[in-house]
Amino acid sequence: MPIKVAIIEDDEWIRENLAKQIRQTAGFTCLHVCPDGEKALEMIPREFPDVVLVDINLPRMNGIECVRRLKQLAPKMQILMLTVYEDSDKIFQSLLAGANGYLLKRAPQREIMDAIADVHRGNS
Repeated sequence: MPIKVAIIEDDEWIRENLAKQIRQTAGFTCLHVCPDGEKALEMIPREFPDVVLVDINLPRMNGIECVRRLKQLAPKMQILMLTVYEDSDKIFQSLLAGANGYLLKRAPQREIMDAIADVHRGNS
């Protein structure tokens, strides 16, 4: 059974490239592709993914608040934060909100897919 992934990312190029990588990798499927937290909170409860990739710096509702709300809906859902910089304060706040780990957006495709699989298995 494939790992079901959702992406919450405001940058269209990054969002679509991540979705394409996930769809083209055996053992993974991309359920939702959302441009912001509000859309994610509307779509994700329709079919819960196993793992959600969330941009920390979303417009309006930031990624940290989005994680808080997603965890209220589905406490066991695994969440990886996406960030451009290793901003330790924002990463720490994300973990407090319920994220299971983080990835740098510039990480190679294999590393991203490995991280999704790792967090799905319960690792951080």
